[in-house]
Order: sequence, then C-alpha cells, then structure tokens
Amino acid sequence: MTSKLLSEKRMGGLIAAMFGLLSLNEAKMLYPYSKNILTGDHVFPVFIGALLLLFGLCLGFEQSNEEYKADLPSGKTRFTLMSCIASLFVYCFFITIIGYAASTFIISVCLLKVIGQYRWNVSLLLGVMLTSVIYFLFIVLLKTPLPSGFFTN
Repeated sequence: MTSKLLSEKRMGGLIAAMFGLLSLNEAKMLYPYSKNILTGDHVFPVFIGALLLLFGLCLGFEQSNEEYKADLPSGKTRFTLMSCIASLFVYCFFITIIGYAASTFIISVCLLKVIGQYRWNVSLLLGVMLTSVIYFLFIVLLKTPLPSGFFTN
C-alpha cells in the first residue's frame, strides 16, 4: 500500500510542475532576444510552462479517496505498444541514413498498419499522403532543413 503523500497523482503532479518551472526558466532566458512581450521565442515555453505548472499543482493537491489498479498490457495490446516504441527508435536511426522523406514514409506506413490495422494498400496511400503533406509544409513552405540521407544532391 502506498503512502497518501507519495501517491501516483501527487508524484505526477510534482513532475509536471517541475517541468513547468523548467520551461518557464527557459522562457526567461529567451526573453531578452524578443522585441515584444507577446512575440518571440519565449512565448511558447511560457504557455507550456504555465499550463504544466497549473495542471501539475492541481493534480498534486487533488483530493481523491479512490484506489486505482492498473494492469500491465498483455497480448495484442502489448505487441502494438512495443511495436510503436520500436518503430520510433528505428525512425530515429533511419532518418540520418535514408533521410527524412523516405524514413517518414516507411515508419508512417508501419505505424498505420500496426495501430490503425488498415490494409496494406490503405496504409501505403495514407503514408504517401502524410509524408507529402509534411514534406510540403516543413521543407517547401517553412524551408526547414531536414536530413536527406544518401539522397543529397
């Protein structure tokens, strides 16, 4: 039996509040680079940090008398969870080798097949669409430099 002081909700709230404070500290360090209080690189960390701090404190001080028992996933749910985690590690590895577009296509098709349980032709079509939209948004419109792997010019 766990102590009420160290319950899961209180620990989760404490961790969220700590990340919120860390984000607010990062925003404070980024503020001198801005021209206005509402524009600049510091605005998003302030927003995220304030929300994390607020919800973390709310979660930490919430009064609850209910006991929850969580069961570890098993069977197909465990396979899906472990496949997703493994796919994301493979994605991190492949993005530097074969590039952003190819690795995003391959991993999105795999995740659509495993999570969504779509047929292969639907997963391939959705993978092409997803990769194309993300490519157009980040590389064409925003001109974000992403790894191109061995497809470099």
